[in-house]
Amino acid sequence: MVWAALAVLIAAIVACFVLDRFMIAYGLIVFLMTVLTATGQVYGIDNHLYLDKKAREYDEKKRR
Repeated sequence: MVWAALAVLIAAIVACFVLDRFMIAYGLIVFLMTVLTATGQVYGIDNHLYLDKKAREYDEKKRR
């Protein structure tokens, strides 16, 4: 599903460049970059939470 949406978005960007709709194409590129950046931030936060949980579990085991 996500890969299909990404493929459609890239195809729309290419089509806009071919049809000389540069402002729409650049807008779609900015939208794509925003989505990818936000997704990376969400995964980064999830990774930090996971590592913090593992560190707390390790500290708890070490105290026992």
